[in-house]
Amino acid sequence: MRNLFCGVGLLAVCWCGLAQAQEFTSLADRSQAVLAALDADALIVTSAEERSLDSLSLHLQQCRNYPYSETASGVHGSRILIADLRQGLETGMRCLSGDGPMGRLHSYHEYQAHRLLLLFEARQAKTVKCVEDAMFATAVATGPRGSSIEDPLYRQLRTVEHPAIVIDTYRLGGVLSRQFDDETYRSFFHLADSQIIEHRHGQPLRPANLHRYKNRSGLLFHEVIHWLGHEHSALYPDLAHLYETCCFAGSDYIGDARRNREHQETACDILRDDELWSSSHRPYRQMRLWHLKGYDAFKGRMRADYDL
Repeated sequence: MRNLFCGVGLLAVCWCGLAQAQEFTSLADRSQAVLAALDADALIVTSAEERSLDSLSLHLQQCRNYPYSETASGVHGSRILIADLRQGLETGMRCLSGDGPMGRLHSYHEYQAHRLLLLFEARQAKTVKCVEDAMFATAVATGPRGSSIEDPLYRQLRTVEHPAIVIDTYRLGGVLSRQFDDETYRSFFHLADSQIIEHRHGQPLRPANLHRYKNRSGLLFHEVIHWLGHEHSALYPDLAHLYETCCFAGSDYIGDARRNREHQETACDILRDDELWSSSHRPYRQMRLWHLKGYDAFKGRMRADYDL
């Protein structure tokens, strides 16, 4: 028995010594390490259509023309994408950890920042794939629970493994889809027959009333939040939307700075609500609070302010 206790004691001493030998790495330092790894100069050409960052196991597929399909700057789109993702992570991680311009949020969100860092630090393959005129969403991300075959974006999501993002550079650039029928072009987009022919067989049109997404870093941070399992919902807190609104100064679809500032402040106030986020481990209670506090109407109020 004496030898057993001596063994346990020795193990404890060894464990304490190991713990003391390992230096604590702060969230800020870990974030900086991930940001440093997001270096476009470290991209490796793995095929004609793929570039990779081995340090983060990040693979970029078919993104030569990112961000907008008609880009002709001579710079490979994967370099621009890395810069956008780096900026998005830098702004988003500072915000969630309470170091951003909007100040401290609830500690629950710092935990989400920790979870996101763990994912980027892991050797698990991560993919960003670009497509052109393949879906009617600007971007879509996989979630850890997989995608339903009934999801309208399933056709694109099934081509990548989680965690992944698919970006449509036509939608990102405000380019009109070529997938509509002629009557839709005539009645909804008010195109003449000559314009329809040009659009189908020549350079695709980018009407002034179609939105070109400018805050691409905010969009990418929004999408990686889905990697953690947070989905869009009216019943539960919509974290991807709240984070993009609070951390990235409102909505890309609202041009009025004053209205955007008001929506940003509302989103940040929601993210500070102790009662709501302290109930995160009790989904039914959190759902009730989300509704009773009127937070479920927030996204609708923002959409009512979208520029036409």
